[in-house]
Amino acid sequence: MRIGATPEVVTNAAEPVVGWKIWRVEHDGGRTRLRSVLYGSLWPPGRPAVADCKKLYRLRHEAPDPLCECGIHLAKSLEQWRHYLSVGGDRVFGRAMVWGNRLEGELGWRAATAYPLALYVSATLDDAEAIAEGLSVYGVPVEIARAPAHVHEAVPA
Repeated sequence: MRIGATPEVVTNAAEPVVGWKIWRVEHDGGRTRLRSVLYGSLWPPGRPAVADCKKLYRLRHEAPDPLCECGIHLAKSLEQWRHYLSVGGDRVFGRAMVWGNRLEGELGWRAATAYPLALYVSATLDDAEAIAEGLSVYGVPVEIARAPAHVHEAVPA
């Protein structure tokens, strides 16, 4: 998901923003964790996810950087994540909050720091109940949701 054209830099924004996020879910019976869809970075329970740039052959820089695509991506609408919801069976979606350094575009934000606020597990996932129970480790509401026909229609089951 790209945040849209001409992002503005917001440095150390005092107010957090809330948007939509998609994660891969790692569930192996004894442990359930959220991971970044693209890079597989762990979202640790109980503490913020912190972005870093994973691009090879680039000078190291703080994320997010206006000249790069790095940072934690959050969408203003769940519709922006449609592709990621349709290409993998191990996806969960939800609302997340970002704060600190961030860039805003027409479609969403890229930020340095984030944490989930609410998680939705698709009822079509194998072990949906166990996954939802395992995600409770994040300390946020977790619901089973029916798979949306159109992503903007995602509704708790």
